[in-house]
Amino acid sequence: MDHSNTPSNTPAQTPANTPVQTFRDGRLKAVLWENQGADGPYHTVTLARTYEDKEGRLQDSNSFTRSELLRIAELAREAHSAMRDLGRERGEERESVPPAPQQGHPRKEGRYR
Repeated sequence: MDHSNTPSNTPAQTPANTPVQTFRDGRLKAVLWENQGADGPYHTVTLARTYEDKEGRLQDSNSFTRSELLRIAELAREAHSAMRDLGRERGEERESVPPAPQQGHPRKEGRYR
């Protein structure tokens, strides 16, 4: 299993949409992006499987087979760790924000039948 996590910089891309890092396992990949928001930079991840179409061009799909799911999950775990490290470097621990209130109906006291 090749888990290369090399930073990608393509000259044709602008800094706003240049991947920060790409994690690969064969034709599977997790691409880590940095975006700018009102509160500053934040990160997202794109998960994809690269395949060759009938014309021989490389395309990405966001659909995975059962045998690919655990491998893509491992790539997602690696991307999550990288995102956490980037947040620590910037002092942006968003995980410390309290969770949003639960949606739904409050439980009534008493027995349910």
